[in-house]
Amino acid sequence: MRTFVGAYSWTEVPARGVTVVEAGAVSGTFTDIVNPFHLAFSPSGRTLYVASNAPEGRVFALSVGDDGSLTPLNDQSAEGAGTIHVLVHGGHLYATNHDSGEVVVFPVNPDESLGPVTQSVKHLGSGPDTLSQLGPHPHMTVPDPTGTRVLVPDKGNDQVYVYRLDEGRLVPHSQVHLGAGTGPRQLVFHPDGRHLYVINELVSSVTVCGYDPSTGTLWTLGTAPTLPEGADGWNAPSGITLSADGRFAHVGNRGHESLTVLQVRKDGAHLEPVGTLRLSEEALSTMPWDLVLDPSGTLLYLANQTAGTLVTFAVDAETGLLSPTGASVEIPGAACVLLG
Repeated sequence: MRTFVGAYSWTEVPARGVTVVEAGAVSGTFTDIVNPFHLAFSPSGRTLYVASNAPEGRVFALSVGDDGSLTPLNDQSAEGAGTIHVLVHGGHLYATNHDSGEVVVFPVNPDESLGPVTQSVKHLGSGPDTLSQLGPHPHMTVPDPTGTRVLVPDKGNDQVYVYRLDEGRLVPHSQVHLGAGTGPRQLVFHPDGRHLYVINELVSSVTVCGYDPSTGTLWTLGTAPTLPEGADGWNAPSGITLSADGRFAHVGNRGHESLTVLQVRKDGAHLEPVGTLRLSEEALSTMPWDLVLDPSGTLLYLANQTAGTLVTFAVDAETGLLSPTGASVEIPGAACVLLG
């Protein structure tokens, strides 16, 4: 299985390039994209779309060769700053501009290149955190189980938005406030389509939400911590992934430098922490940024942004607990993992 890895740097010198990993080693790098923060395939798998997290955000379309090589197809302005996520859905590409606060829509052409932005939806509002919530910061766009709506968590104003899709256009439908200063960052649906789990970056928790697919109504049910009891110091949970059977969720903790396993209970309505794996007792920082499960559910891939590594963990199918495989590939600024 090939793995495509995006990168990000907090320094004045940005990360560059999408790295291709095959058979446990780097097989190629496409270097002409600044801070390639997030990656997504076209439905055919022939095109890779890349979000450039830069002051002038852009989205790139790259053709994927049979050997995994990447060649430019075209690129378009995201008409905003800090583009950090792309979703391909229903003949359109949806991108989120974290820094300037918009969700933008691109048409996907028949050759899988991108047309210019056809819609830009600006979020409004702020939160109490004076460092991270001076304005809106949408973080990702996720289709609901019906495919007729998309959900957007906004770290800057503590809202999760539900948009109805009308021929690709975003139509405001409903929203829910997760609590002042929570900072919703990412979300994932349970396989039942009636529950979803939202990472709260600013308070180290996961909010469990109920969802009615027939109406698009969203509501909160409770929260679960991403850190063990007694943990202190700065922490900002990053990614969340859910096992295909919906029994376990895995969460990355930046700061605490750990992965937390939560068991799904009460038919999806409750999360219970069952274990936390510290990533390193020696390194000052690894920054676990993005994590994904392979199709078998037996292997978890993790991008460590500060450490600059792509590592893997074996997943216990009965407990959800993780154990290091020892495999590691050096990729400076690793921040996004896409299996292909």
